[in-house]
Amino acid sequence: MITHSSLGECDELPVAVFFREPDDFFPFERMALELCRGRVLDAGAGTGVHTVALQKRGMEVRAVELLPEAVEIMLERGVRNARCADMFELEGERYDTLLMLMNGIGPVGTLAELDPFLAWAGRLLAPGGQILVDSGEALISEPPPGAPEWEWPEPPADGYPGEAWIRLEYRGEVGAPFRELYVDAETLAAHVERGGWRCEFAFTDEAGAYLARLRPPA
Repeated sequence: MITHSSLGECDELPVAVFFREPDDFFPFERMALELCRGRVLDAGAGTGVHTVALQKRGMEVRAVELLPEAVEIMLERGVRNARCADMFELEGERYDTLLMLMNGIGPVGTLAELDPFLAWAGRLLAPGGQILVDSGEALISEPPPGAPEWEWPEPPADGYPGEAWIRLEYRGEVGAPFRELYVDAETLAAHVERGGWRCEFAFTDEAGAYLARLRPPA
């Protein structure tokens, strides 16, 4: 699968990435699974690699994914509780851990939606609950030679540089563009702390990527 980004990225991902075993997880993923506790919601679960790993640890976990094809794959892989739904429309459920990995902050879309995202997430968390989410500073680059020249929506002059547009390509088929947010650690901390949340970084690397643990006001 090829990821085309309005920030210049053209990244090829082998399909095997979506069917990894825990031994092949990135360090921040292993850290996130260690921090999971209680009832877990794997939001944007994809093909369920993290859900399956948590199930094997005996944890109670529900997987939510917007794409019905992905939900079918999860069920075939043995995910016991997989649901096709827009995670931002979930209501009336409470979880101890909200797990959002592989640039899990991305579906928020824009920086302006970060505060509403926290309000939504707070309603899904049980008392003492937590969000485990990863992201990183946006890497803006020139497209590689030979990359398609896409027409992207013009960003606003005062827009946040981590607000990207993404297209996914697989075997020559290209999907519609969608928003993807990348948030640097300092900006994320400023937003969540302004809302009274606590933010700690369980993992960081030299490129600015991180795993954050967010906890709402008591």
